[in-house]
Amino acid sequence: MTGNLLTFIVLLPLIAALIIGFVPRSNQGQARAVALIATALSLLLSIFVYAGFDQDLAGMQYTTHYEWINIAHVYQDKALTIGFDLGIDGLSLPFLLLTGIITFLAVLASKNIQHRVKEYYLWVMLLVAGLYGCFVALDLFLFFLFLELTLIPMYFLIGIWGGDRKGAVATKFLVYRGIASAFVLVAFVALAFKAADATGVISMNMVNIADAFAKASPDLITAAFKQGIFLVLLLAILIEEAFFPFHTWLPDTHEQAPAAVSMLVGGVLMKIGAYLLFRIGVGILPDAVQYFATLIALIGVINIVYAALIAMVQKDWRRLLAFSAISHMGVVLLGVAAMNEAGLQGGIFMTISSGLLSGLLFFLIGAIQERTGTTMIGALGGLSKPMPILSGFLLAAALGSLGLPGMSGFISEVLAFIGAFDAFPVLAAVGTLGIILAAVYLLWAMQRTTYGPTTAALEGVSDAKAIEYLPMIVLTALILLIGIYPSILGDLVNPTILSYVTGIGG
Repeated sequence: MTGNLLTFIVLLPLIAALIIGFVPRSNQGQARAVALIATALSLLLSIFVYAGFDQDLAGMQYTTHYEWINIAHVYQDKALTIGFDLGIDGLSLPFLLLTGIITFLAVLASKNIQHRVKEYYLWVMLLVAGLYGCFVALDLFLFFLFLELTLIPMYFLIGIWGGDRKGAVATKFLVYRGIASAFVLVAFVALAFKAADATGVISMNMVNIADAFAKASPDLITAAFKQGIFLVLLLAILIEEAFFPFHTWLPDTHEQAPAAVSMLVGGVLMKIGAYLLFRIGVGILPDAVQYFATLIALIGVINIVYAALIAMVQKDWRRLLAFSAISHMGVVLLGVAAMNEAGLQGGIFMTISSGLLSGLLFFLIGAIQERTGTTMIGALGGLSKPMPILSGFLLAAALGSLGLPGMSGFISEVLAFIGAFDAFPVLAAVGTLGIILAAVYLLWAMQRTTYGPTTAALEGVSDAKAIEYLPMIVLTALILLIGIYPSILGDLVNPTILSYVTGIGG
């Protein structure tokens, strides 16, 4: 049973999608109940995995292996093996828990979906299965299938339930993410086939590939090959994470998508690229990451400062939050480029923190939009009077996003910049401008939204409903927990980070 927990976590949303397919269109409540139960059970199983996880081990746990595809004589008389391989370690477990929390709360936040409800929850369940699968798959081919599983559901979730420009934005999302997936596939195939030169078998298993790359002689797997493949992977990651100059799809997506879908995008989907950077970049190609460290750090700093500057001139809360998330992920790049323990830990902390903060912020802005009919900053004002609870949580989330001490954003930035200052003092100093700018645009937006006179149109709006307290309290509590007691996350990731640092001679 224990070995199959990860399988059940992934399969539950797929089973829910199948059940929803047979639910009558007229029974909207039943479709919603099935989705809530499935995401709740997957979250519960994720917590069981966490409870039974040995935090002293750096290797994979809860592994599942079933041979899926075996083709002889694929290339140079070598056989191709593809397996249904699942596993979890200190790197992927935080992402698994993040996925469980955000997906359950996003389904809970979907209560206002009234149009084609059955189809909505069916697509959400398929998306959730893909998200879970990306963080537990150990086989590169299986990972790619789960990654592709996230594309089509997102296309329909934006294209059917989005705003006025939903069709164009959904297509733009599909094109950008589809191109990124193509580069991911090229990198995966090249890694597997090159590792076969050392093992004699074309295995798509990440652990086997990492072991082959670590042990192979420089003549067999050259530095030039590693650098070339990493550049392909880095390009995919830059698109996946919406880094400049590939960033335009993300603000458009958040502007058009329903609030619950934005929670899924900002909270989880946007973290897949960062996970790839840690798992494949640092885990398999650390020499290449070191070789391009200055370039990676430079891209990170550009995105930290550029996204913060663009956020300052946004008039829509959703676009402001999109650029804020891009700035946060720039901090991740800066931490990874340092390739030391503090930098890598800060990068992971920032990725998880950004997921929690994005989930909370998009939930709150969605709740405000439901009541006021707008997310335009200039059309809001004085909301702290009619909506003190929502305004209070929005302030807490904004303070967490700008890095207030005692919250997850602060410890994430501290760790990432400690590592970055050790490796790139000048670039790190420039990057700190993003922290200052974040305080400017977030506090400005908060002041315009919650303080000042309340317009007559907003005086009668209602405050938080009972069902809305759960997402607000859970996400805020987790943001505070990581900020006050960072070891709850650090103890999980440290063994894996130490194994990476040891592998690069850190």
